[in-house]
Amino acid sequence: MEKPWKVIAAFVGIFVAGLLVGGLVTLRVVKARTTSRMASTEQYGPFLMKRLVSRLDLTPAQQTKIQPMVDQAAEELHQVRRKAWSDSQAILERIDKEISAELTPAQQATFEKLQAEQRERIRRFRENRRNNSEHPGDRPPPPPPPK
Repeated sequence: MEKPWKVIAAFVGIFVAGLLVGGLVTLRVVKARTTSRMASTEQYGPFLMKRLVSRLDLTPAQQTKIQPMVDQAAEELHQVRRKAWSDSQAILERIDKEISAELTPAQQATFEKLQAEQRERIRRFRENRRNNSEHPGDRPPPPPPPK
């Protein structure tokens, strides 16, 4: 071997490429799993009941008493999230107007383009989330009926 540095460089290059590919694959897998595991407000009640039934070995009588509590909590959470979303939207719209008032016409055009891109990202996220939640395998099964 007259030039061992070439062999070493090749091994280092392969190692670095493996690290990069492995890291990217890991990020995609983790992102996909966390996105699919996020429970929507509609899924929260059934998910919680299933967990309570399985972990606490609830009797049918307990299930009957606890189910309305879980349903009420799920509805309250849904309302809180809806209000938080509405409040957040109002704040974002206000700050966008305030920022836009301070920009030059050229900056305003760029700012509007950035806002349109952000709206498109949000639209795609919502569509993806909606499509993921429509697959029965992504939803926790409903709790067993009381006996």
